[in-house]
Amino acid sequence: MATEEEAHLAREQHSDFLRESGAHAIAVDKIQHSEKETFGVIAFFEKQPSPAFPHSLEIEQDGHKKKVPLTTKIMSRAVLE
Repeated sequence: MATEEEAHLAREQHSDFLRESGAHAIAVDKIQHSEKETFGVIAFFEKQPSPAFPHSLEIEQDGHKKKVPLTTKIMSRAVLE
């Protein structure tokens, strides 16, 4: 399970990768992962990313590595009127 702080760190450390992969928005929130509630990173795409897209992001904090859950959601990009 990941803390909110760890999820924000994962978002910060991996935002370039997620945007380059096509994510138009990136959020941190509580998610269901392995049937447990935890904090994770949510990447929003207009279409489903490749099946090889990771389900977690690795962070390094205080010399320790940890995996933070990553989930994707399909949502149209917001349009300014």
